[in-house]
Amino acid sequence: MGRHRSARMMRAWLLLSLFLLPMGARAKSISTDDSAAKIVSLMRADSYNYLSTKSPSVWMIPFTGDHLKNIKVVVTVKDSTMVVFVTVAENQHLPVTTDFMRALLEQNHELDRVKVGYDREGDLSVRIDSNVRVMDAAELREIVNQVKNASDEIYGMIEPSLLQ
Repeated sequence: MGRHRSARMMRAWLLLSLFLLPMGARAKSISTDDSAAKIVSLMRADSYNYLSTKSPSVWMIPFTGDHLKNIKVVVTVKDSTMVVFVTVAENQHLPVTTDFMRALLEQNHELDRVKVGYDREGDLSVRIDSNVRVMDAAELREIVNQVKNASDEIYGMIEPSLLQ
């Protein structure tokens, strides 16, 4: 009897989840313009000295680090997704060795929320992706600080290995 009840419960949960799935898919999406306006408002609330770019949905926040002297934190939005990243080193300066890549993978595992990887151009970058819909000033500040600090830390770790 217990097996039949368990199977019925499983079917009920499955039907309920199939019913609720389309409701989640219909959630209101945020336009890029609305996301951009919200992020600008949050950067102002955090008193960031951000710089606008040619794109109305991309900004740069400059910082000075202990290892990476000129940290350029880039904030960009598309629809309801925000990406905050720093290009740590350009591809022509990166050694292609197993030890170097293993060290980066270990950092990827050690750091919370932060992705360490190579971008389309082969440059080393650190980034966090987030949803603008749930963003507030404190969360934006936390994300920017994590990306900035991780970039500085990783640059300090890899600097002796970089190619000239």
